[in-house]
Amino acid sequence: MLHIISLGLFDKKDISVKGLEICKKCDFLYLEKYTNFFDSNAKELEEFIGKKIIEIKRENLENKSLELIKKAKNSDIGIFIPGDCFSATTHISLLLEARKRGVELNVVHGSSVLTAIGETGLSLYNFGKITTIPFDNKNVKSPIEVLKNNRKLGMHTLFLLDVKENRLMSINGGLKYLLENKIDENTLIVGCCGLGSEKKEIRAGKIKDLIDYEFKIYPQCFIIPGKLHFTEEEALEMFGPENS
Repeated sequence: MLHIISLGLFDKKDISVKGLEICKKCDFLYLEKYTNFFDSNAKELEEFIGKKIIEIKRENLENKSLELIKKAKNSDIGIFIPGDCFSATTHISLLLEARKRGVELNVVHGSSVLTAIGETGLSLYNFGKITTIPFDNKNVKSPIEVLKNNRKLGMHTLFLLDVKENRLMSINGGLKYLLENKIDENTLIVGCCGLGSEKKEIRAGKIKDLIDYEFKIYPQCFIIPGKLHFTEEEALEMFGPENS
């Protein structure tokens, strides 16, 4: 059986009880960290769980996924994925290939930034399409188009920030991209850092006021609110600079 096990939002302590129970019966365990930030490494997870874990790179999972799926026909194979395993489309191919080849599949879901942003006080029902700002963004316009389309509908826009090997894009880098693409510096943004951790930070303000602010903890993302309900406005007031 192939077990796709979500690790949760921030570190090893975010794995669910169900996830712990499943991984302890697996014959082989693998960890991928290329799609998302995760504060615990393979060694820390090994010590926490008490089993050997093999860290796999992007090319191993994308180009050699069939090897793992074939192996799962006769063994219990567990693949750890930070956040929730299907918050992004990256791992849908594993699900599809397993089903095509008649391999039994078990999915364990976990906490994700897509729901953790509710801590800002912004209603999850009022979010539009999500977008990601990549590192190499000089000629990338899709995040701006997503923002424009969401604004037409009065919806909030969540900007995820690129993760590439050991590099993590900061909120400041994302805001710089917005300014370079002619987004008004007076635009309200809500910066979110380290959601799920004890050191998390949420800060609301205009781009011009936060562009040089030091957001310290990772992972980071930010939101440009759309039309605000009065309860959302009240919630965001708690995260203004006067309350820091």
